[in-house]
Amino acid sequence: MKKRTSIFVLFLIIFSLVLAACKPETVEPTALPSPSESAPTQTLDLPTAEVPAQDSTSSSLVSGELVFWAGGASPYNSSLSERLALAAQTFGKSYEQVENLTADQLTPSVRVVAATADPAEIQALASLKPEIQFVAVDLPGIMSTPNLHVITSQAGTLEQQAFLAGYALALTTEDYRVGALTLANDDAGNRTRDSFITGARYFCGLCNSRYMPVDYYPFTAEVTDPNNQAGWQPAADALLAKTVTAMYVQPEISSPELLAYLAARNITIIGVEGQVGLEMAGRVVGLFGSDLIASVEQAVTRLLAGESAASGGSLELRQVNSEIMTDGKFALFNQIREELLSGFIKDRP
Repeated sequence: MKKRTSIFVLFLIIFSLVLAACKPETVEPTALPSPSESAPTQTLDLPTAEVPAQDSTSSSLVSGELVFWAGGASPYNSSLSERLALAAQTFGKSYEQVENLTADQLTPSVRVVAATADPAEIQALASLKPEIQFVAVDLPGIMSTPNLHVITSQAGTLEQQAFLAGYALALTTEDYRVGALTLANDDAGNRTRDSFITGARYFCGLCNSRYMPVDYYPFTAEVTDPNNQAGWQPAADALLAKTVTAMYVQPEISSPELLAYLAARNITIIGVEGQVGLEMAGRVVGLFGSDLIASVEQAVTRLLAGESAASGGSLELRQVNSEIMTDGKFALFNQIREELLSGFIKDRP
């Protein structure tokens, strides 16, 4: 019994020693340095790249349905800016004005660009953007294309003026009794005569009067010497003998004496601004002249409406006598004028 007790005590001692040998060693944690004790951060001074300033005029997108590209120092910029902005407002279209314009700036909403900028830049941009209609305002050295319309300050050609004179007089004269006085043996006189006849007959065809004396109009007569009454009166009397009541006098042969002679016989005339002797005229339908701003505005509004627009001189009938040419007849006249200037109507036989 005593022997078993000794063995048991010995066993406990050995077991205690084994447990002590297996106990893991405690490792003390290493303290981390506080943020204040951290190593200082080194800052490198690197060169800063300069970012170029953006030109808002040349880089911003343009989205107005009507755009006025006011380049250079055109004397028409101020007037066009006001008239085009008003036209856009009247027709419910958005409007934008720029000084510089590139193809990248044009958005799909832009429909018409009126421009007084550099002709070469306009021509190039129009070729790059065939879906946009361009109107170039009184610029030399620029050619019209299907989407580039060139409006100049010239009051049309001799032929255009004579054609429209014949048309307007036939439109407003009872029984089509109209005629023209032109210079004899002169190229300009021959062209004036032919275009006047073409214009009158474009309106009335055979132009045969309905009442006595029945005849076929128009008639023309040639003046041999515009500076001598003996040179122009026989021609005027020849037309009066044919009961002509409205005449077109070729501007180059006009004089106060001739127009006073016609006024005394109650002859209606149609003239050209600056024509000599107009102050002596009696009944005047109107005067042909140039209204560049009105022509540009008209071209722009037609293009915005999806219609065609004329290229060429800004030929207008101004100072219209509403007692002779009513509003309805004036609207018809303007329609023919636009078609003539657009090249859809020939001004000579």
